[in-house]
Amino acid sequence: MEPPKRDITVMANLVYTRVSTDEQSTLRQTHVLTEAGLTPGTAGVRFFSDPATSSKIPALDRAGFQKLAGYARPGDTLNVSELYRLCRDLHDILAVRTWCQQHEVKLCVLSGALSGITDLAAADATTTMLVNVLISVGQFQRDLQNELTREGLAAAWANGAKSGRRPQVAQLGVVDDVRKAFRTGASIAALARQHSVSRGAIRTAVADLLPNRPQRPMATPETELVIVVEMPGKIARHLRENAGLGDVERQALQQARTVRRGQGYSVHVTATPQVHQALLHAAGALNAEGASSADHKAYRIYQERLNKTALCRIGLGS
Repeated sequence: MEPPKRDITVMANLVYTRVSTDEQSTLRQTHVLTEAGLTPGTAGVRFFSDPATSSKIPALDRAGFQKLAGYARPGDTLNVSELYRLCRDLHDILAVRTWCQQHEVKLCVLSGALSGITDLAAADATTTMLVNVLISVGQFQRDLQNELTREGLAAAWANGAKSGRRPQVAQLGVVDDVRKAFRTGASIAALARQHSVSRGAIRTAVADLLPNRPQRPMATPETELVIVVEMPGKIARHLRENAGLGDVERQALQQARTVRRGQGYSVHVTATPQVHQALLHAAGALNAEGASSADHKAYRIYQERLNKTALCRIGLGS
């Protein structure tokens, strides 16, 4: 496509804008340009842009800048709201300065550290020194920040931290263990914490076991459903202090979430009704003859909550 025709006897203000992604806005650039009197439709002002263009692409290689280059004539001024909209590193800035000098185009930055220089493309010794110093300082700051980031990551890794995407369940070789634990009442969140993977990875491993999935095997509601029941702290303390619990029941207690209530507490236990019934049975001593009234009350509360929650989950409760 041929560049638009223009009156070569009239000097133009060439305005360049750029954003890195589609989500970014040119609002800030427009505000700075408007304050400088550079608005679309103004005589002698011509806009060029590179939307959704990474700064890693050298300015001279961008499509929008190449259109600007085809339109430019000696005596024009290239205007940018901020220098990093046009260039990012010292090499790219020097390349643009060289292009401006070769085509006798002035370079004006409207905000930032270099905004006080009338023409950044001027070849005099003072301008060249100021540009090189200021750009080198900016480059030094970026390099220092990158160096500190690398050192911070190295220190974190040395202390055992991990970065990057967490591994999938299949990569860890624990698919069977995860599925078995899920069938017996372990929650997705608890399994994710246990194996240091995302919840999505656990859901993938147990996809056919999740509710409302047509692939899941036939099962009765009582054995398939996983429910959350609030267990009184007195029950939880009794169960944790007494041996005899199975591995599944003990794991359900270990993974339960504690909720403080004044001076007391309760725990939210996520498990199948079967596991909850086993826990209730193991707490039977609190409902036996000779137990205190507080023990009887705690047992009764847990029993009632369990029965109500289980009935609601299979559609029989109110």
